[in-house]
Amino acid sequence: MNVIGLTPIIPIVFAFALPLTSILVKGNKKIIQAYALLGTGLTLLATCKLFRITYATEKPLIYTFGGWNAPVGIIYEVDKMSALLALVTAVLMFLIAIYSYQYLEREGSLEWYYTLYLGLEAGLLGVLLTGDAFNLFVMIEVTSIAAYALVMYYKDRGDSICAGLKYAFIGAVGTTIYFLALGVIYYAFGTLNMANLSAIIHGINFPIATETYYNIAVASGIALALASWAFLIKAAIVPNHFWLPEAHPAAPSPVSAILSGLVVNVGIYSLARFLYTIYGGQLSGQLGDVVHLIGTIIITLGAVSALFGALMMNVQRDVKKLIAYSTIMHMGYLAMAVGIGTQLALQAAVFHMVNHAVTKALLFLAVGVFVHAAGSRNINDLAGLGRKMPLATFSLAIASLGLVGIPPLNIFFSKLLLFNAFMEKSFVLALILVLSSIIALVAYVKVLYEIWLGKRTEEVNVKEPMSMSIICLLLAIVSIALGLLAPYIIEHYINLAVNQTMDYELYIKAALESATKLKLP
Repeated sequence: MNVIGLTPIIPIVFAFALPLTSILVKGNKKIIQAYALLGTGLTLLATCKLFRITYATEKPLIYTFGGWNAPVGIIYEVDKMSALLALVTAVLMFLIAIYSYQYLEREGSLEWYYTLYLGLEAGLLGVLLTGDAFNLFVMIEVTSIAAYALVMYYKDRGDSICAGLKYAFIGAVGTTIYFLALGVIYYAFGTLNMANLSAIIHGINFPIATETYYNIAVASGIALALASWAFLIKAAIVPNHFWLPEAHPAAPSPVSAILSGLVVNVGIYSLARFLYTIYGGQLSGQLGDVVHLIGTIIITLGAVSALFGALMMNVQRDVKKLIAYSTIMHMGYLAMAVGIGTQLALQAAVFHMVNHAVTKALLFLAVGVFVHAAGSRNINDLAGLGRKMPLATFSLAIASLGLVGIPPLNIFFSKLLLFNAFMEKSFVLALILVLSSIIALVAYVKVLYEIWLGKRTEEVNVKEPMSMSIICLLLAIVSIALGLLAPYIIEHYINLAVNQTMDYELYIKAALESATKLKLP
């Protein structure tokens, strides 16, 4: 099978087979762990190969399911942006799978945890690789259902069940809204293939679906409004944020790392795919006004999210809830960048998605070491534990300083790109970036000070869990390396990804060549 089709298939096959495997090995936790690592490891290898192939070619890669070409069949269309984000996803899922074993070895059913975990990875990769708007809906649902269940992993805890149900309810509302948007799109355009939609909007001929059946500006306005609102729910953008501060603390720390580092990217990536691939370029008339209006609303909500998240960080005593509000702040930055719609803004958004995924996962995992040792999420209960766990403390410091944007750590460079992109649009947006970062710095320093230098009311005998702390240390090194190598990464990976994503004609041409089996000039 083509590596494009194989990449999301590997984790879903491993997920479906795990319950049976667990019965055959009689629930042996070490075998289940090895099985999960094999599944995530093979997925990582497939993603690495896909990344290498994508960056070695000049146009997006196409995979047709069942041999049915677009727009009749569902296709995966992989450009450099989706391949890059897929690689980041696969790397983090593999490392967090290693971390999860020691964190959860005394709690719950490990086989069901990894079943949901592998299903979540399949959904995330499907979202990134698909070239079909309806298949995007399916993959968002796969991702969401696994995420809801993982939040409720502690099934005997009321806060876990309550947070999971709230997350599931608002998530179901979001996917339903997106499904309604698909109905409007199909009614107006007669297709749900992204390349075909982009071709119709830009006046490029495409086989079979070539005509519109309704006013294109009105239909696009309704569809974009619905789809954007759904994606803003998935990205936890104010006022659709309220599920996240409860879901992240209630979930196990490795799940929190995935939710904050990877799952929220689904909404931002989907927004970018619609605004840059389907409705990219210069659009004139009413259609251009509609897209501009949607972008302005997204920018505004992103700015509110950034300030709101930073302020709420400073009133939290639950350390995981504090980090959850940090995620809302950073998703606000990304929404602002995607809404602006320029090449520099997309460059900043893609690099920040990569950096935020790595560093926010690191922060949750580092904090998870202390939460696991203390059995509490209250910052006061974590006081002084950092002196007993130097690797986790170092990792926590790198993550905290990195997320603030201290040079030469990785997020400094993506925030610098964001600042420049915001300045091109409005000084106010750049000011919001700076102010929210300063406000967040106060919260991060409080946490770091308390864990490292805080005085305990009573001594506890804790030992650093090495398998968990080593994963944290590895991600800390990655964060440092991403900062030190930022100019090279931006030039050789981020810019290439952004250039290809901005070129909607190339996206259309790749799908068109696949559909017609012709080499177009």
